[in-house]
Amino acid sequence: MAASEAPKGLSRREVLAGVAAGITFLPSHVLGRGGAAAPSEKLNVAFVGIGTRGSVDIKEIANLQHNIVAVADVDWREMEGREYPAASEVIADYPKAKRYDDWREMFDKEDKNIDAVLVAAPNHHHAVVSLTAMKMGKHVYCEKPLAHSVEEIRTMIAAEKKYKVTTQTGCQGHSSEDCRMIVEWIKDGAIGDVREVHIFQNLKGGKQFNYPDVPKLVAEQHDVPPELKWDLWIGPAPFRNFNPAYAPGTWRSWRDFGDGIIGDYCCHSFDPVFWALDLDLPERIESRPDGPFNPATNNQTWPNSGIVRWDFPARGKQPPVAVIWHYGVDYGHIPLPKGWKATDQLPPAGGGIFFGSQGAIVFGPIYASLPLSASTQGYKAVTWGTPTKVRIFPEELEKSYKVKNPLNLPRPFNHWSDWAESAKAGKQAGAPFSYGGRLSETSALGNIGFLQPGRILNYDSKSGLFLNNDEANKQLKVSYRQGFTLPA
Repeated sequence: MAASEAPKGLSRREVLAGVAAGITFLPSHVLGRGGAAAPSEKLNVAFVGIGTRGSVDIKEIANLQHNIVAVADVDWREMEGREYPAASEVIADYPKAKRYDDWREMFDKEDKNIDAVLVAAPNHHHAVVSLTAMKMGKHVYCEKPLAHSVEEIRTMIAAEKKYKVTTQTGCQGHSSEDCRMIVEWIKDGAIGDVREVHIFQNLKGGKQFNYPDVPKLVAEQHDVPPELKWDLWIGPAPFRNFNPAYAPGTWRSWRDFGDGIIGDYCCHSFDPVFWALDLDLPERIESRPDGPFNPATNNQTWPNSGIVRWDFPARGKQPPVAVIWHYGVDYGHIPLPKGWKATDQLPPAGGGIFFGSQGAIVFGPIYASLPLSASTQGYKAVTWGTPTKVRIFPEELEKSYKVKNPLNLPRPFNHWSDWAESAKAGKQAGAPFSYGGRLSETSALGNIGFLQPGRILNYDSKSGLFLNNDEANKQLKVSYRQGFTLPA
């Protein structure tokens, strides 16, 4: 097939990108094999959580023509005004899939029928479910952040190596052209040495709570809807009574279940930064939540807004770098690159700026970069709007820059295809837990900093401990309620 002949669902731009790189993963129907893939090319995939983020993931796996053999979810309510379809609506599209409430029962009964598991349940379930699946020898795709604590994240990374399964962190922008372009430009020296990166996110990433109202919400009494298996929803977290302020979706703001806006978006924004700059883990963290947030009086929710600074040491010839995260704050606090014009605007849905010795790179929401979705048959952003173009500043540098040493990074069909094709090939995907774990751990360290507001925390990445704050070290683990343990 000539490069100019784009197959259905694949634009000429994507075809040319793959040809230029010399490698690309394409599902069988795009390669023109027609109809369904041969049985030997299909994975049997089970899902844990299909009502929110999982409703997108399951479409992607189905579009790649793998088998959806079983699903587990605990919230089968049909509710008005949901951002995502309800699990009861999603399952209707997959009548052959076995339906379960308890993922443990699904794993027990479907063990021989499952090759891989996709985990899209709330964050506090990620580690227990993923580790159980890996221990069973299943390939695992887990949504970001990988887990709810540093201990869990590190255990997941160790299990990936121990059980030799293919893993993928759900930072889908990692497989995008924008992300690869940023990495190639930075590593080619397009803007010189990078010593500072600013990333930013607006307030659309999660429910914002009025702090004085939080104790009242926790004390409220509500009947559990019959379609919601509340005890299973709580899972390993400390038990509390049901409240519609927890589910669906709003759990991200609560410390027992989610990781706030920073946990929801940092893995996306960190992705091109860590990849391009070869970052590992920070050695210093300083977090400043918004003024009204007081961890001494609020042990329930994460701050609605704030700023975090992570300092990373030098890596070989690369200088030390500071990464500063702004969220829920006025964009006026963010420094702008040389050559910025009054008509230029920062991406409203979030993004970042690399500041180099010779120029800057500005990028938009990597999580919405293309190829984002094959399920639309047109590579259109499903939920997040139009991604913002990656740009070099000043304008003269953007016009004059030419790649000197191209990396020719692989161009996967998309993030889900990368995982599935890598699993079939017996190799790791582009964002395995060993990579996504660094993004997730750095995010978790920023949240721990919010509980020690304004204090500089010195971190030893080898031991995974803070060197100057015993109270912060207590936050590196989470407690499990009776009946749940962290699989080794």
